[in-house]
Amino acid sequence: MNEISPHASPALASDLAGLPPCFMMSGTLDLFLEEDLEYARRLIRAGVPTELHIYPGAFHAFDFQKDADVTGQFRVDSLAALRRSLKM
Repeated sequence: MNEISPHASPALASDLAGLPPCFMMSGTLDLFLEEDLEYARRLIRAGVPTELHIYPGAFHAFDFQKDADVTGQFRVDSLAALRRSLKM
């Protein structure tokens, strides 16, 4: 079987080294939380600069919820990460 390029499907690739910096977020109620945590660990072990945010009480796709406090915090965090990355 051919190795999957980490650029095509990072979560399935065996080697994540060389991927660009990553901003990740998940909620404590997200069904994918454990997978997200493991992927973040793999990125960190591979030397990829990784910023992980876990939002208490948030469910999958919470960032689409308009007026929730947790969504506002996510927007602040993600925009701050974007600003930092653009200054590199």
